[in-house]
Amino acid sequence: MSICSGKRNRLAWCGLLLGAIVSTGCEPEAPATQRIQRSVVDVILTVRNGSRQAAQVSLAADSTRFVLGDLASGASQSFSVPSALVGSPSMLRLEAVGDGRVPVRSDDFRVRRGEQVVWSFTEAGRGKLESR
Repeated sequence: MSICSGKRNRLAWCGLLLGAIVSTGCEPEAPATQRIQRSVVDVILTVRNGSRQAAQVSLAADSTRFVLGDLASGASQSFSVPSALVGSPSMLRLEAVGDGRVPVRSDDFRVRRGEQVVWSFTEAGRGKLESR
């Protein structure tokens, strides 16, 4: 009994495919020392606007300023700290500026990977800055 060439080709392809799947699945794992695992933990910065006006929130370090975004009155929002500032020796400062008013600035602080920073502010003063 003979198999036509079309069936033979299909069987050959199925065999190759099955062999590739088995060889890929049975590949030994690399030793743990050779595996590169990257885990990036962002610093989460939560800002709470306790004032009666919307404000633009920014993060300053030395002469650099990063605009984080606008925050409505009474709202709270989380931002990610730019990775260049995480673990930096530079002191950081948060600033909130509403329409035509004097900016509210936080105390100076530093951040490390895995921290969560919460800054709550109102119309005046420096607000409350917490690191967890």
